[in-house]
Amino acid sequence: MYSLGRVTAVSGAQMTVEADQPLASSIRIGAMVKTRSVDHEVVGTIGAVQVDGGSPPRSVFVVDLLGEVVTSAEGQSEFRRGVSHYPISGAPVRDASDADLRTIYTRPSVTNVAIGTLFHDPTRQAFVLVDELLAKNFAVLGSTGSGKSCGVALILSAVLAGHPQAHVVVLDPHNEYATAFGELAEVVNVENLQLPLWLLDFEEATGVLIRGGTTQEQEAQAIILKDAITRARRHYASKGLVAASITVDTPAPFGVPDLLRFIDEAMGRLNNPDNSAPYLRLRTRLESLRDDRRFAFMFSDWLVTRDTLSQIVGRLLRIPVDGRPVTVIDLSGIPSEIADVVVSLVCRPFFWCARRRTATSQRTSPPALPRPPGR
Repeated sequence: MYSLGRVTAVSGAQMTVEADQPLASSIRIGAMVKTRSVDHEVVGTIGAVQVDGGSPPRSVFVVDLLGEVVTSAEGQSEFRRGVSHYPISGAPVRDASDADLRTIYTRPSVTNVAIGTLFHDPTRQAFVLVDELLAKNFAVLGSTGSGKSCGVALILSAVLAGHPQAHVVVLDPHNEYATAFGELAEVVNVENLQLPLWLLDFEEATGVLIRGGTTQEQEAQAIILKDAITRARRHYASKGLVAASITVDTPAPFGVPDLLRFIDEAMGRLNNPDNSAPYLRLRTRLESLRDDRRFAFMFSDWLVTRDTLSQIVGRLLRIPVDGRPVTVIDLSGIPSEIADVVVSLVCRPFFWCARRRTATSQRTSPPALPRPPGR
């Protein structure tokens, strides 16, 4: 196999190569190449190509290093991510062979799914490791219009094809994933979403209910709100728990009328009516949100106090799956001022579920749904 060029520089995860032939047409973005280093070969993909100012002009390309092809004790070629020994300056660079591609992209022995074919060889499938992918953080990156959303939908569809009982939640800020999953998806939007006010912890509640005023006025409202929410939660849970065990963040239901009543009672105990401004501001904000259709998902059942946490989490996590393993949460209709709070509110019950799962239940059964204390 002929040489494409020679290494002229190595820096971190990249190496620079000067082509052997002027303006070599075989050098293209995305091509996989290799070079020798000590007793193994270093492989990578071409990430940038440019022409130097020499005479005659030559192609110079930058290679993003991926890993090494090494020989095992049994004499078999294996691919290993990362580079233990970097190539030296002047080392020849060649195209990766079919045997190299077969070694690098061989189907893994652990749980995996095929998500497409290789750019370098359309006849060869590309696989992802399901457990490795989903057990860690990963990102799909690209410029506008490059296909990030399509890539995410493709990966999830491939995972679901092999794991139809999975539970997938997609936070969709631009309403673009519902059509991608079709009948596999339960679409939750501002019209059918139910996230009652009592699900909010204190930090989220202050973010929604306290607006405007000076820092001192906001701090005064926060103190009032904390006391009112705590009392409202204790009022609902009083039959099953010692009141002292309920805090402002305990996920115990309460009704908006109860919250307003406790604010009014606290305001009625004031010795100086001139100090009622923060109470009135809180009351006005609550009533304004209650009457705002954009916040109906939070206040639609404001007259009713019910423990609906299990139903809410069961719907969002698709328990049971019932042929729809994906929940697409369309955030495009959520008021921008509380979008962050809604995302936090939606995700926190998932954290509760994950935290309560044992190693055994994680493999064999759905997560146990958390219950508010005393209910």
